[in-house]
Amino acid sequence: MEEGNYFANNLPFSDKAMIMNLDKFKKRVDLKKLASVIIIDGGLGLGKTTTAVQIASYIEGEPIDFTMQLALGGTELSEKLLLCQEAKKKVLIYDEASDFNRRGALTKFNAELNRVFDICRAFKIIIIIVLPSVKVLDNDLFHKGIVRGLFHVADKGINFNLVWAYSTYRLLYLVNDLKNTKNNPVPGKVYLKHKHNFDFRCQNLTSKRAIELEGFSTSSKLRVLKEVVYKQAGLRTTKEIGESLGISARLVQMRIKDLGVKPILKKGRKIYYDSDIIEKIRPLIVRNPR
Repeated sequence: MEEGNYFANNLPFSDKAMIMNLDKFKKRVDLKKLASVIIIDGGLGLGKTTTAVQIASYIEGEPIDFTMQLALGGTELSEKLLLCQEAKKKVLIYDEASDFNRRGALTKFNAELNRVFDICRAFKIIIIIVLPSVKVLDNDLFHKGIVRGLFHVADKGINFNLVWAYSTYRLLYLVNDLKNTKNNPVPGKVYLKHKHNFDFRCQNLTSKRAIELEGFSTSSKLRVLKEVVYKQAGLRTTKEIGESLGISARLVQMRIKDLGVKPILKKGRKIYYDSDIIEKIRPLIVRNPR
């Protein structure tokens, strides 16, 4: 578990019901080998990620490795899931930072989740999804039977967060009302309308650990922001070009070599080309296949 201030039970959670449920989630994965997903949602700045880290560290039995067990948007979910599987980790946090007001981003987010959950059943890894509101999730994710409950961060105190816990059964009714904006125009009131199973307080991380988390989150979000800026500027990686054309990144690299096109930008291992190259490569797929 994380080091820090604990309650009288020597744990970062104030209610024993929380511990009992987390232990059930672990047994479900370890013994029954069933995929399990925990949802954490709540308002901006209330401590969703802190709560996720405390929960994940309890499940792992030690402080989680941010570089391996905290995925922040984009394609990091599938990448870090593989890393966790290879390292035999028990839990992975997916903290989604996309702009959910854009339909394209929302669709891509759910498509990524559906794809990952279809292949991760044998991984024995609990996935914790952190997002502004559980209502953005597709109903298919609930129909798969892998979402085990919701922890809604309702309020933030000086030393702890107040969290409401909803079972899968109550969560489905909650999500239905959250999506029915015509009858429920104030989302915050919907959580009050549906009685939670129990509530608990979750302690903050230590100052040192909180600084580490902030530094990791900031650097990761800056990387994601830069990628968005590059896309807006019309720059694409070979992988993205391949996805647009329906071919592999390797074949894209071969066609780029044939054309003698130079990259526009290099950032670490990523190489960016002007998106105009897509239309230059398209005719070569038919005329010069390999």
